[in-house]
Amino acid sequence: MDIKKNILSLSLGAFLMLAPFASASKLPNDVWSFVKKQLPQANQRFDSVLTLDDDVMYIPLSPPSTMMVDEIEVEYVYPENKSLKELPEVVLLNNGYSLLKVFKDEKGNYTLTQKDDLPIKVRLGLMPQDMLTPIGLKMPESLKLTLGDLLIPSKEEGSLALKDAENKGKQTNAYAPAVKRNEFIPTVDFKNKKTFINPRNSKFLEVYDSASQTPLYELKLTSMPLKIITSEKSKVALVLYWSGKKVEIIDLKDERIIGTIELDANASDVVLNKKENVAYVASQNANAIYLINLSSMQLDRVIKLDQKPAKIAYSEIDDTIAFLDEYSSKVFYMKNENGGYSVKALGEANNVSKILIDEANVYAVSRMQNQLLVFDKIQLKSVITVDLDVKPTDAILYQGKIFILCAKEGYMNVYDIAQNKIISRERIAQEGFYSNMTLIPNENNIMITGINSKKYLIYNLETMKLARSQDSYIDVANIIILDKSQRL
Repeated sequence: MDIKKNILSLSLGAFLMLAPFASASKLPNDVWSFVKKQLPQANQRFDSVLTLDDDVMYIPLSPPSTMMVDEIEVEYVYPENKSLKELPEVVLLNNGYSLLKVFKDEKGNYTLTQKDDLPIKVRLGLMPQDMLTPIGLKMPESLKLTLGDLLIPSKEEGSLALKDAENKGKQTNAYAPAVKRNEFIPTVDFKNKKTFINPRNSKFLEVYDSASQTPLYELKLTSMPLKIITSEKSKVALVLYWSGKKVEIIDLKDERIIGTIELDANASDVVLNKKENVAYVASQNANAIYLINLSSMQLDRVIKLDQKPAKIAYSEIDDTIAFLDEYSSKVFYMKNENGGYSVKALGEANNVSKILIDEANVYAVSRMQNQLLVFDKIQLKSVITVDLDVKPTDAILYQGKIFILCAKEGYMNVYDIAQNKIISRERIAQEGFYSNMTLIPNENNIMITGINSKKYLIYNLETMKLARSQDSYIDVANIIILDKSQRL
């Protein structure tokens, strides 16, 4: 079925509900084209702030009146003799627009250039008045006029964190027994990592560093999250909630909500296209898949379907999507064709806990049938069915193998795609119900968590062996693991 006509390209003013920025500004097309030509990696955020790799950010200043020019050129740059590609502190274009580079010092404070004799055209420029102002931005005196009516939030005002002050004045009993609740004991795998843990039945994210056993502090979310995914590229998390027709974007550097996108119905699952930094959010009640750009923090478009997508998977190799229709218990395959998508049924799969996709196949893990079902994307049918251990709850596709966590008796099944068979079956836990696997950044290990297990497991994907079993007094519902070296 060709559903190209059902793809809705959403305009910013009409459909993008990025509260509170419904009327967010954008750079003029000629300015944006000039910047994009010089800096292909640049992205224009919803409020027209320019973001690049490695945490480089530019705030655009619009002039009191725009000059008409035949061709955009650089009129002034500081430091001198630097091109835009060399990321200077200040750039003034010949049509009056200018760009100010944002710096972050060793204390995490944001600031701008300290040069105090900038051209009058720069000093009379105006920041976007709907801009998401960096928390604690330190403005040089010579540039304070560029703020206009913008207010700079303090770290206390902008953060989601519960402050220590909330606990001040509370009496503690010196003879009370020590409580291990929410005690997370990091292993060597978490060296130089920052970890955000959402405990079961909680609307808080508890923040740990590489050495802390108890949370450093907590971040309060809007409500109880259904699922959280992380973009390492833009250092943000996308949060889906059990209740509420919205998703929220959280800046993991400043730890604050920076965007809210309203949906037509509750989200059911989400997957990330890491190459394009786009999240695909499935909603079975809306019969739709939402494409959210995590670089610009915008809702790019909505793909309307006849089906009800519950579980979703994405393949960067050939830009294809697979999803489970919860209503019909059928697996579908979507291919991007000239901006449109063709949707084709592959076959039936009951009570699916995980769906995966690669260049050739779609894989559905059936929790009820204890099976891995392999669907061929060319033949459009199920080609292989593999028996698994009892209650497979999660799966990860890694270098030609599928690692399947079977919770009932604590087994890890490893399916080799080329050999079409299970090549490893190891019992990694004697007790507890382990249900989730999380890749640890820049390592070949995964973290395995469960409910009422009082432990978490570290499993090596290369050796296909359990590496460590560590005591932990926290039931993990969602977890984010990031390298602290990534300028957090």
